[in-house]
Amino acid sequence: MQFTQGPADHPVSGYIIKEGDENGPQRTAPSSQGGKPSDYRSGQFSGYELSRSHKLNKDPIMELKHIIGFQADKCLDLKWSKQEGENAVLFSSGGTLIAMDTENNQQKRFFFGHSAPICCFDISENGSLVASAQEGKNSIIRIWDYSTARCITMMTMPVVSLVKLSFSYDGRYLASVGKDTHNKELITIWDISRVQRGDKPEIVARQTSEFNILALKFSPIDTTKLCSCGKENIRFWRIRDTGNIRGSAVVLNHHARNTVFTSLDYEYGFRSNDHKENESLKRVFIGSKHGMIFQVNYQSETLEATYKTNDAAIYSLSVNDAFCVTGSEDSYLRVWPLDF
Repeated sequence: MQFTQGPADHPVSGYIIKEGDENGPQRTAPSSQGGKPSDYRSGQFSGYELSRSHKLNKDPIMELKHIIGFQADKCLDLKWSKQEGENAVLFSSGGTLIAMDTENNQQKRFFFGHSAPICCFDISENGSLVASAQEGKNSIIRIWDYSTARCITMMTMPVVSLVKLSFSYDGRYLASVGKDTHNKELITIWDISRVQRGDKPEIVARQTSEFNILALKFSPIDTTKLCSCGKENIRFWRIRDTGNIRGSAVVLNHHARNTVFTSLDYEYGFRSNDHKENESLKRVFIGSKHGMIFQVNYQSETLEATYKTNDAAIYSLSVNDAFCVTGSEDSYLRVWPLDF
């Protein structure tokens, strides 16, 4: 077999595989000028475009096994997989989202597609969808099928920074919040109920706000109600049929002054199968950079109590039916009863 350099050929490196031999693939040296004895002995060949010859190797030539690194300065989010029988944690490294099995540290899925570092992400309550975002002149949100790591759809946002994504508990809505070009907070609610059938997400409500927002989360018992927190404010939001979002502030008095509220969770942190338990949801817990937890009544939207739990800033907070767990700047996780 002769190999000659054509005008459109480009140098490549590899080796030729002959298939069909009962002993398996055989490496053969081509008889072109590019072949060298040393190349053949090592099984390598530096020659020219071989697309019209035997395949260089079966595709894929390589398979990614592991990515080292966690970019906490860009994205602090860590989420647990909600697939039954799977004990995996999701985190980002640059522009890649990774699902890693915590029992053997094997990275099971890689979500490729972002062209800039991921700034925030969330996973739906049933675990079937993942949403991730990257910042830029027009920020991009991608929605993924978790089981296949395939990007289902993509949306662009007229914001220069995105700080939070949140799925509603029934999976119908996705909320995003970030700063627009006028340095105002922009909350956008997307209807994503039909994206798995191939339809595009639709914007159902949009609202700008003068108040800083660092965390935003849907209520577990009402998909039209959200709670947010940020610098010197805690607010509840209601999605209205008119396409806007009405906000109401929690009266904090002197507690609001120079206080940065960083994270929040509802009393149960999830939607219960017990209807009576859902109706009895009464509290929202909010952490702050002063190491304090603020207890707000969900129904009356009033401040009920404050607790000094940490000497360092609280950056993450999660609540279940018995405990509240805080993650703070001093690198400690602390578990508290709900009466602290």
